[in-house]
Amino acid sequence: MPRIGRRLLLIATAEVAVILGALVVSFAIFAFSSYVGMIGADLRATMMQIHDEIPDGVSMSAVEIARSVGNRYLRGDVLIVFVDGAERVSLYRSPRPDTPPVMLTRQRGDFSADPKPRGSLAQPILGLAYAFGLQWQHARIDRVDVIVRPNDAVFYSAVDRFIFPLIVALIFALIVAYAIARILTMQMLQPLLAVTAALERFASGDLTPQPIGADPRQEFGRLAIAYNGAIEQMERAFGERERANASMRQFIADAGHQLRTPLTVIRGFLGILLRGELRSPSDRDRILETMRSQTQIMASLIEKLMLLEQWESVGSATALPIDVGQLVSDVTLPIAEANAERVLRIDAHPGPLAAIDPGDLAHAVTNLLDNALKYTHGTIDVGVRFENGSVAVEVADEGPGIDPQAAVHVFDRFYRGDNRDVPGSGLGLAIARRAIERAGGTLTLRSDPQAGSRFTISLPRIDVTAAI
Repeated sequence: MPRIGRRLLLIATAEVAVILGALVVSFAIFAFSSYVGMIGADLRATMMQIHDEIPDGVSMSAVEIARSVGNRYLRGDVLIVFVDGAERVSLYRSPRPDTPPVMLTRQRGDFSADPKPRGSLAQPILGLAYAFGLQWQHARIDRVDVIVRPNDAVFYSAVDRFIFPLIVALIFALIVAYAIARILTMQMLQPLLAVTAALERFASGDLTPQPIGADPRQEFGRLAIAYNGAIEQMERAFGERERANASMRQFIADAGHQLRTPLTVIRGFLGILLRGELRSPSDRDRILETMRSQTQIMASLIEKLMLLEQWESVGSATALPIDVGQLVSDVTLPIAEANAERVLRIDAHPGPLAAIDPGDLAHAVTNLLDNALKYTHGTIDVGVRFENGSVAVEVADEGPGIDPQAAVHVFDRFYRGDNRDVPGSGLGLAIARRAIERAGGTLTLRSDPQAGSRFTISLPRIDVTAAI
């Protein structure tokens, strides 16, 4: 048991021992008080019986009165004293019920005939009895003074028999107090000991999370609950770190794969140029054009990666109240003009306001349109509408739709599905979603093989007064 446990055990033992000892002592005091009250009642009853025994007007000496009442009203714990002039008569009975009463005559003031208690605790016990209200009874019959008082020897002997059991009870109470205190202390320290063992296990290198059962009503139970919370946080942190590491490994592998192809093409054509293996002047122009397009692909990929990294490091963007319909129209019209062979229908009227960085929304809409133009051949619909307190931007196509298994990964970086023959980096939809999430919005996909795909941007709407 740790040092704090020993201290708590000592304190708890003392507290429980005080309570149990107080109960034992209280019971002993109650029993002693009841015994004192019983003796007092016997003294009063004996005095009344003696007084009733002696007829009024009859003159008797102390010895005669003692002989008259000696065999009828005596108890082993009562001493009756008769004083007549210079004569003093002590009358009492031995504790044994079969013995005759003892009657001793002495001179007045001679107490040698009275039974006396023997023991070091006699005087304290007798003093305590009188403190609890034990009183002598006194009366005068004719010319004789009658005193009825406890037999001190018998009284002390009766009380003395219970001193040892009282001491044994106190010792037993102390043992019980220690046992109870140890149980309570161990229950109270169990969460602390469990947390200490878990931390020692962590220090040794074992990082396996093991929650600890705890009672929130206990102080150390709250410590265990806090430890469990820390373990959960650590487990989530480890999980996030593992996912981040896995994502980083996948990111590095995908980025390397995306960059490897143009680099391989450029390296091959550079080798041809360095070796002078051109067969015609047109070969040079074709090679240079191919190298230029590959460098553009690499530059675009690097710019997109840098954009995503910048967004990840900065977090949320500076949101500005913008007219979503106007901005979507401004972004979509140039793309529609550049792709005149395709049908782009725009239903975006000025008016709906949302708080978002204009560049982020432009990135998102541009990437969604680019994705639709590359992977579909039918009509593309772009619309802006209100929806449950938000502004929704929809980009829908009439393509073949997206397989449900592939739809789960379309927003992952570098994911391109099975259409590897279509040029691209697989970052467009990842950029679009991240751009919208920076403004507190969402980007979702609903795809149907029979009706094409519908990407929906949902942004929190703001009113005109908030924008002003």
